[in-house]
Parts: sequence; C-alpha cells; structure tokens
Amino acid sequence: MPQQPHAVPPGGQSFRTTEVDVARDWLKAAYGTSLRMDAPAPRRPFRYSRISVGPLSLSTLALPTNYSYSTDPLGAVAVTHVVGGRMVRECQDDVTRAAPGDVLAISQPHLPYAGRVYSAELRAVTVPASLVQELAGRPPGRSRPLRFTRFTPVSQAMADQWKRTVDYVEESLGALPAGGAPLVVDAAARLLAATVLAAFPTDARPEPVLADTRDATSETVRRAIAFIESHPAAEIGLADTAAAAGVTPRALQYAFRRHLGTTPMAYLRRVRLAQAHDDLVAADPARETVTAIAHRWGFHHQGRFAADYRQTYGVLPRHTLAGP
Repeated sequence: MPQQPHAVPPGGQSFRTTEVDVARDWLKAAYGTSLRMDAPAPRRPFRYSRISVGPLSLSTLALPTNYSYSTDPLGAVAVTHVVGGRMVRECQDDVTRAAPGDVLAISQPHLPYAGRVYSAELRAVTVPASLVQELAGRPPGRSRPLRFTRFTPVSQAMADQWKRTVDYVEESLGALPAGGAPLVVDAAARLLAATVLAAFPTDARPEPVLADTRDATSETVRRAIAFIESHPAAEIGLADTAAAAGVTPRALQYAFRRHLGTTPMAYLRRVRLAQAHDDLVAADPARETVTAIAHRWGFHHQGRFAADYRQTYGVLPRHTLAGP
C-alpha cells in the first residue's frame, strides 16, 4: 500500500509507494507529464520529496524502473542532477545523455521536451526563467526568451558548484519557520538564478549599448537609492530598481560602479543590514533572536550575516541584541 506523506520542512511534501500505478499518477499530478512506465523492480519503492517555497521548487525522486515522458514547455529553468541511474532527454534538435554525477538543464524554458529515465535517482530544481533573464540584464517581456546554448555546465567545477549551491539552498529553506521568510526565499531564488548563469552557457548576456553608458549618471544613482531606501522590506531586484530609476538594468549597474564603486544589490544589502541593526538595538532579547531578525531582512547565511555585521558595526549581532 502507498505510505502517507511524512514530516518535511514547511512548504514541502514527501511520498513513498511500491505501487507503480500510484507512482505514475503522482508524477502526472506533480508535473503534468505524459508517462509510459515499465514494471518496477520488486520491493523497491518509489520515493519522492519536494520543497516548494515561493518561486522555487527543489525535488528528489527515485523510481526503480524505466519510464519515458513528454511534457509541455515549463516556462521555468529546470536543472537536474543525476544521483544514480541514467537518463536521456530531448528538446528540439538536442539530445543529451546523463549518468551518475552529471548535471543538465532539462529544456529550453519555452519549448516542449521529452525523455527516458532508467532506474534513476534525480535531484531537480526549477527557477523562474524571468528571474534568470532579469539577473542577466534582459528584462522579461522586452527580450527574446532565454536559451541555453548547451545543456551541460561549462566545466566540472561549475557542475560541482551547482550541486553545492542546491545543498546550501535546500538546507536554508528547510530551516525556515512556518510561514517562511520572504526576503530569504527571494535571496535563495536569486542565488540559484545567478548560479544558472554562471554554470551554463546561455544567450542571456546582452552586449553593452551606448544608451546604457549615457544613462549611467549620478541622477540615475540618486533615483535608485531613493527607491531602495523607501522599499527595504520589499522583494525587489535589479530589474525593479532599474525600472524605478527609468533606465536599463545594465545602465544601473554601470552607474553604481562609476559613482559608488559598488552594485545596486550590494547597496540594497547594506540598507537591509542597517535595518537589521536597528531591529537588534530595539529588540527584547527575551522575545527576539538574531536568526529571526536576520531572516526578516533576507540574510539566510548566519555566519556571513555575523561577519558583515561585525565589519560594519564593530560587534557581533548577538552583543547588540543583548544590550549594554
């Protein structure tokens, strides 16, 4: 009999069954795929777990059988790490084969794809394609869809970096309290999107244009700072800030480098660090914790938060919370 879902982090689900029909129905419901599945190996269960938080989905599934699938466009960037077994997937004219340890992007986000899996254990991550395009400086809706120019990482080192990043994000999201921390989720999504751009070759890097250089003015910086400082608790990114300043994301990056020697998102982190400092000063240590305040302002790595805080304020955050 299928076992019931058991305890997983907030926003997650877990499932286990030895019945192939139940596994097939579960996968169809979870992914909307068309499946053809062979008889499974005896007494070896299908295992599936997923954390879905905000725009992110991180899944692990193991199915001791061979199956083929086809699906409509995801509308998202999906990257899979093959932990065990093998898989082959097809998207347009590309066929990619993967064995244990391999990492691959599953499809062009805007195109259908198909594949076959051979008794595999897979770790799959989906990130909004719009977020990847935003970080690449190509605003969604005004640019052609992002395309992978190859579906495997640029190097083994970047494949390993992808795996480490997924481990880190999964651990961070799994540690969040019920209700989550929106700024932490937003930061995790942006970290994964940035790692996609670093790990995989894509066409999402536009060439600089003259207008971007012309718009990199001190007035652009002033408008962006006003927007950031009036929305420190909002889930804002580079594209939002550029739109508020009336320029392209690349022009905004040029402007901050030219006039402040930093980046717009580094400036946003500095503003949020100041907000966290104010909360630590005002907090009752019997009711608040450093971790809760850090999460509130989007800092999901506690060691890095403590180091940045100490560099800026000269003390550790727990000392500020404890008071004089």
